[in-house]
Amino acid sequence: MSKIGIGVLGLGKRGIYFAGDYFGKHPDCVIAGLCDLDPQRIAEARHVLGDVPATDRLDEFLALPGVDVVVICTPDPVHAAHTLAALQARKHIYLEKPMAQTIEDCDRMIEAAQEAGVVFMVGLELRYCTLFQDMKQLIDDGAIGTIKTGHVVDNVSVGGNYYYHGLRRKKDYVKSLMLEKGTHSLDLINWMVGGAPVNVFSAGGLDVFGGDASNEKRCRDCDEADTCAYYVDYFKGQAMDYGRARVKDDLCVYAEEIDTHDNSLAIIEYDNGARISFMECMFTPEYSREFTFVGTEGKMYGFYNNEQHFKIVVQRRHSRKQEVYYPKQVQGGHGGGDTNIVRQFVRYIQAGAAEMPGVEGARDSAAIAIAAAQSCETGLPVPIPLRREAVKKA
Repeated sequence: MSKIGIGVLGLGKRGIYFAGDYFGKHPDCVIAGLCDLDPQRIAEARHVLGDVPATDRLDEFLALPGVDVVVICTPDPVHAAHTLAALQARKHIYLEKPMAQTIEDCDRMIEAAQEAGVVFMVGLELRYCTLFQDMKQLIDDGAIGTIKTGHVVDNVSVGGNYYYHGLRRKKDYVKSLMLEKGTHSLDLINWMVGGAPVNVFSAGGLDVFGGDASNEKRCRDCDEADTCAYYVDYFKGQAMDYGRARVKDDLCVYAEEIDTHDNSLAIIEYDNGARISFMECMFTPEYSREFTFVGTEGKMYGFYNNEQHFKIVVQRRHSRKQEVYYPKQVQGGHGGGDTNIVRQFVRYIQAGAAEMPGVEGARDSAAIAIAAAQSCETGLPVPIPLRREAVKKA
């Protein structure tokens, strides 16, 4: 079988990371095309990936010979438009999360993928991490019975540097960090609970970042650079938690225009009766995820961080004994999730079948975050609509 041609749309940090470190190194793939509006980004990508055909026009990119797959790493606001265009061209799609910024767009994308008959996956790679694979297996095996309640926490110590130096500091660009960042954990909640979210109540605040600094103030010109915990060297950048990517935006994290919440809480109700709370905080001391689920037969705790200090603790009802598991550590970002999701994506294409594993979950995780943002604004619970096809079947 000839190699699968990978086209990368959006050549920012994540796009080059996936092209260079994962798809580009897969023995059955070859980078066949690049596309970005910024000629400098194209030049930087070609320096890493080689003399690959490149363009700044979407129509030309989709027509490049040999491009079988489109890896979409463009900004969140254009995920839907770019996915729909690539599906119209009958390309297989690997789309970085979040799926889209409206529930209606998520549903349109699913329907278009079904019509196109291609492989369509969203980059929620934590489902493929050893920790969460083990947690899911224990739950499916009945270790804690049926999940009824629980709470999940995203501790994001790097939130200031990752999100408040650039465009993500504004709601009109990112909608919310629960959508941009939290969809990983929300997707895992949906997967573990095994139900569809139907109602969300949420509250959030902006309690550390933002302030009265000028919107034009930058780290490179700041007289407090030596003492600010969120200083970024614009010329060197700051390493992020995956691969070669670096933070380079250096706008002040205390600027007046900042309105994206730096902490939020959501209560999620599911169609199977489960109720889960989710907290996301951008100024915690640690960078980790913690999952607690309580079922009819016991309780499970799971701990995740990038250093792979993975741990699962299970305690049965009416027992003080705890069962402790230490999932396998593997190479690759996100606890091996980045590697494993790419391998699975390629296997689906090689099998020649139209597949959309995890896409319904990606829709539901985005829907929770979108509803949560609305709830924060109104102070009221927000229902999550069933997907149109699901309504027809009901």
